Amino acid sequence: SKAAWVVAAAPIALAATWDPVQATAYGDVLAAEALHVGRALVTAPVVDIARVPTAGGTDEGFGEDPLLTSRIAVAQIRAMQERGVLASVAHLAADTQRTERDTVDAVVAPRPLRELYLAPFEAAVVEGEVASVTCAPNRLNGTHACEDPTLLGTVLRDEWGFDGFVRSGHGATRSTTASVTAGLDL
Repeated sequence: SKAAWVVAAAPIALAATWDPVQATAYGDVLAAEALHVGRALVTAPVVDIARVPTAGGTDEGFGEDPLLTSRIAVAQIRAMQERGVLASVAHLAADTQRTERDTVDAVVAPRPLRELYLAPFEAAVVEGEVASVTCAPNRLNGTHACEDPTLLGTVLRDEWGFDGFVRSGHGATRSTTASVTAGLDL
């Protein structure tokens, strides 16, 4: 029978190579495995900036450096999508911990938000031409990420020119009307 999940080596180990060529190879393998189990979309790469090293899920991302994260993510996205698997970059935005991630409010000033937390997402959209963005379950500056019209509309669609679809992370949708109005598609 086909596996329900695509399993690959920890992305944090990929980031430790500092090598976009390896990220391309990783994306090729991830896409091949997804296709093998009948999947057309993978929630990857995870480009959340690591802030809590012991948090569950930290190994799913590329660490704490936004430039490194951007370079590795773009290479992986391009490789996956060239093989016909849609990448869904996750989790927009500031989803940096797992403890109470559904209720936490990440309060981030505008400059670090842009320079640290949003930079890898911008690279994924603008350079990687990612097909999908997964919004986060946390609040960002008081508003649930999947209900934030500034994040999903102004920044993602208007400023970065994203024309793909926005999907909800597991348990990240709090209401239908506010989420759809903000820009959630799925």
